[in-house]
Amino acid sequence: MTTALSEAIAQELRVHLNDVCAQIGVDPDGASLVKYTMNAVFVAPPLVIRLAAGSHAATLAHRVVSVAACLEMAGRPAVRLAPGIAAQPFFSGDWVATAWRYVPTVSDEPKPVDLAAPLRALHSLDRLDVALPRWSPIGKFRRRLDAAAALAHEEAAELERWSRTKLGIGAADLLRELRLRCDQAEEDLDRVAWQLPPGVIHGDAHTGNVLLPAAGYGAVARPEPLLCDLDGVCIGPREWDLVPTAHGATRFGRSPADYQEFVEVYGFDITAWAGWPVLRRVRELQLVTSTIDSLAGRPDVARELAHRLRSLLSDDLDVKWRRYQ
Repeated sequence: MTTALSEAIAQELRVHLNDVCAQIGVDPDGASLVKYTMNAVFVAPPLVIRLAAGSHAATLAHRVVSVAACLEMAGRPAVRLAPGIAAQPFFSGDWVATAWRYVPTVSDEPKPVDLAAPLRALHSLDRLDVALPRWSPIGKFRRRLDAAAALAHEEAAELERWSRTKLGIGAADLLRELRLRCDQAEEDLDRVAWQLPPGVIHGDAHTGNVLLPAAGYGAVARPEPLLCDLDGVCIGPREWDLVPTAHGATRFGRSPADYQEFVEVYGFDITAWAGWPVLRRVRELQLVTSTIDSLAGRPDVARELAHRLRSLLSDDLDVKWRRYQ
């Protein structure tokens, strides 16, 4: 299922896609949008093109290109940059794009266990030859909230209507409450006694960010799962990369047996660790702040975000969430 967009947003993305495709010599007519949450991801075989906007998009894109090159040199299981393109990223107005090698995948959706081996391989790295940032999730959440507070008049009015209609409070009150929760989460993180050694982490290691290549990819009969979406790669606690699988079983209602299989292969059960409740709250803040500044023209995302926020604000851990489409 692709992301539902308003006609205006869809047209805007298409304009920038066409521009980028012209720069790299790819026909955009066959390109299809497969995902748009924080980034817009288009498949245009033999490439995948990711478009992003925002004040930090260019800096992030430059770093991701360097991270991908280093992971390829280190032989770690991750997506590869598009071959034969000398310089990345590319720019179209305020948008920045990166181009990746298209990976044909099997029809089955990845399971948590498919993340275990790629994460162990990534976690075997203490460093990369890239100036990686330190894991600092709360700062990113606050930047999203600041961006939501600074929306232009029309988008700000839409956010206010949405907040009052769906949550029963004004946008300013919502953002204030989320900032308070960020403050508390930051204090809680300072008191966590980490059990695993720090090092290179993915930063957003959920099953939506792993690909299962079809047989024959890379001339391998049974190719290994690949990590994708390298935006969050940084130096940090390895426990953080284990949170999404555990959170998927507890908040998203996914199979406990699948989670246990992941634990057996990776070798650590984060839900049995004293720091789990803190990291669970941080993960939930991540998932509600990631799109709050970019809801305009995205009805499916707005609907699910309202559902998540209602349970978060009422501190109801039993309500099940759904993936953004």
